[in-house]
Amino acid sequence: MKKAEKIILYTAAGGIIVFILRCIADAVLDRFRAPLPDYFGLAYMSPWGALVVICVLAQIGVLMSVLLRRRRNSGKKEISRGYTVSFICSFIPFVLLVAYSAYCMKAGFYFLWSVSYGWEAFEDAFMIMGLVFIIIPVFPFCVFWQVFYIVRRIKARKRLKAERS
Repeated sequence: MKKAEKIILYTAAGGIIVFILRCIADAVLDRFRAPLPDYFGLAYMSPWGALVVICVLAQIGVLMSVLLRRRRNSGKKEISRGYTVSFICSFIPFVLLVAYSAYCMKAGFYFLWSVSYGWEAFEDAFMIMGLVFIIIPVFPFCVFWQVFYIVRRIKARKRLKAERS
């Protein structure tokens, strides 16, 4: 593992530890009036939550880079079939969101005190459920994996082309 990768990995781990300590400190200052997992949920909706998502993405990126480099150095293909399948599977949440929004066009989308049908229901369902998938970091992880895969695929093709010539 390169020195820069270790620095990113340890800095990201430090960010996650700071998030956990912040949540525990909030619980202690509040005298544990709610269960401890509730404090993690509240902190996740703050800038501390953005910090923990960025730290997790950084760790995943570094670990995947190390894993792919090891595969390349051992003589295996850098992008295997498993990575390609996971790339294709990363589109499933987007497809499910569109399918759910299309279903709401006919069945109606219930939100708060109103019901909407047709194109309005599609828009409402798409926007609100999309926001939920962003708050629960499904879409950020999927997009991160898609960008990471595409960049790695392009680099692998360039490297293979350079080796052939």
